[in-house]
Amino acid sequence: MKNRLITALMVLGFMTLCFSCQDFLEKPVSSEINADSVFASKVRTEQFLWNVYNTCSIYEFPYYWHGSDYRFQHYGSYGALVSAATDELQCEAQWPYIVRFVNPGTWNASNVQMCEFNSSYVYIGIRNANIFLANVDRAPLAEKERNQMKAEARFLRALMHFDLWQRLGGIPIVTEVFSAESAEEISKAKLPRSTYAKTVEFLVGECEEAARSLPDSYESRYLGRIVKGAALALKARVLLYAASPLFNSDDPYVPVTDPELREMIGYPGYDPSRWEDAVAANKAVLDWALTESGWCKLYDTPADPVDRYEEIFVNPANPEIILDAGLMGTTTNGYFCRFMLPGQIMGAHDVPVNHAVTFNFTKLYQKKDGTDQVWDEVEGQKYPYEQYQTKLGELDPRFHASAFISGSEWSRGSGTVYHFYEENNLYLSKVPGVGFLRKFCKGVKNGSAPAPRWITFRLAEFYLNYAEALNESSTSIEAQGQIEWALNEVRRRVNMPDIEYTDQADMRKVIRRERAVELAFEQHRYFDVRRWKTAATEHIMQGDIYTLQLAPGPDKAHPEIGVTYQLQKIANRVWNDRMFLFPFQQNEVNLGYLKQNPGWE
Repeated sequence: MKNRLITALMVLGFMTLCFSCQDFLEKPVSSEINADSVFASKVRTEQFLWNVYNTCSIYEFPYYWHGSDYRFQHYGSYGALVSAATDELQCEAQWPYIVRFVNPGTWNASNVQMCEFNSSYVYIGIRNANIFLANVDRAPLAEKERNQMKAEARFLRALMHFDLWQRLGGIPIVTEVFSAESAEEISKAKLPRSTYAKTVEFLVGECEEAARSLPDSYESRYLGRIVKGAALALKARVLLYAASPLFNSDDPYVPVTDPELREMIGYPGYDPSRWEDAVAANKAVLDWALTESGWCKLYDTPADPVDRYEEIFVNPANPEIILDAGLMGTTTNGYFCRFMLPGQIMGAHDVPVNHAVTFNFTKLYQKKDGTDQVWDEVEGQKYPYEQYQTKLGELDPRFHASAFISGSEWSRGSGTVYHFYEENNLYLSKVPGVGFLRKFCKGVKNGSAPAPRWITFRLAEFYLNYAEALNESSTSIEAQGQIEWALNEVRRRVNMPDIEYTDQADMRKVIRRERAVELAFEQHRYFDVRRWKTAATEHIMQGDIYTLQLAPGPDKAHPEIGVTYQLQKIANRVWNDRMFLFPFQQNEVNLGYLKQNPGWE
């Protein structure tokens, strides 16, 4: 079979191939090369696979506000992390897309920033994966190598389907290469949505098939290439999500009268065995890491617990990362850190976005001794700066690795301490939270190489997934012990005290809190509070957002004397239950082949 391929970009020194689309998967007019010349060569076949990687990534860091690369305008991450739609972060600027998602509550099916579904990125990647899978059998490869490369492409295709599914529910599943050379094929390309159950079945099956042929490791020059653990990890996350209250329920999140639509937004009824499936899948990831991989473990090298946690996100070679988007992405030109941080740090004043950790989220961190911090929460009451430093200084090391607070060194050990209360230092009026985002940005300054690599899967997640699924599926003595083990493995890494099992309801709160702290700002909470159906009820994506606002002392000549802080409201988030799932873009629904998610009609 011969496919005609559209030349789009250079990858690894080769003119690689990617595809755009007009309605759904229609092929635009462009210069073309013949697939025969690609798949007749082992080198070019490999290079085509690298392009599948390049177009099949989940990369959630904001990139550039007027860049043409849709990978970096991912579902609202244009200029800001989607964490700014939860209680995790407050974004000062109002122009990033995520601000419209929940802050003003004005987004709809016509203006939702969803580059992936319509005319862009996810289906470019899916199409490239399908072309690779349709042609790789004729490439001059040994059978083992061919099977491994097929497994990589299948995994990447599944990852792109997952990226849609986690936001939309049941989606069109695309496993064929469609061209636009006939009306019949264009019509075929407008595939209807699969049910939620069928989509889960597809994702799980693809992961299981891929895992059979993927290796446990690669030599270091292939950092970022897909290993068996990545396929196990995607399966495990899918099954955890599928077992969760939003999807595994007798009642839909909003009233639905159409039985066909009901099966597209979740399972039609609750089944406790789905939690058992999630237990097994997440235990399989841990077993692979600890007994099969030979290398994967929680990162525990630096002596200082703050460094130990902080370096996970800036050291690409650490053994906790199962898969990251480093191989898949391109340079971010420093814009990620410029979007995250104030100008005094980055030496750039043209990107006043500034991400700050909220007081709402800060309260989730325990003290280093494992007890809860006692906060003064009288709005408008002024408290001394020393109290601010003391109370925040007592918190979990993960807080200090994640938040840059007043009185801290940006580059640890530099001796340069920044105080946010000074008008000429870090813009007092530009601190919309307790402290700036530090996670992912350790020590980065303008002009230095951008450090962040978006981590798709890291091992700590699967200890927490395992604990959550086990807590929902069993209260046995054995399960209690395993829950303690999983949670405490993660906490011991940062010298936090052990947790003891109490009861199922209390442990549910403990696990969710631990998950929030350990996975902060990594785009887990954004989906977790949806699948738990707590986005509004626990005031995570609805209600008032607060900061601890600093103010200089009354003497302008010596503003460092008499500095105070106070609890101050900085935002009000708006929520509607229809937002548990995203809408499909209205222009696609208008074509007649998609059912819109409920509440977005």
